[in-house]
Amino acid sequence: CIADLKEFLDGLAESFPALTYLSMLKNPACPNYFTGKDADDYQRYRLYVLHRLPRLHFLDSSAVTDAERKEAARVGHLMLPAKAV
Repeated sequence: CIADLKEFLDGLAESFPALTYLSMLKNPACPNYFTGKDADDYQRYRLYVLHRLPRLHFLDSSAVTDAERKEAARVGHLMLPAKAV
């Protein structure tokens, strides 16, 4: 039931800086079609998570690509999704 993505990732980044796998599926903080979000919302979420946890190799159900990693380093700090309600 993770709804505050920023708070959650702040804790993870501090406690597990070398984390390589994370799945947020089925959590309110993970945008998906069933909560009224779209693919663009999910991509912004991925970039923000990768910005905060740059050592991830897998996020949710897919591998992190080099292109995603570069884009997250470039704009990830701007991609924090709005809190789920």
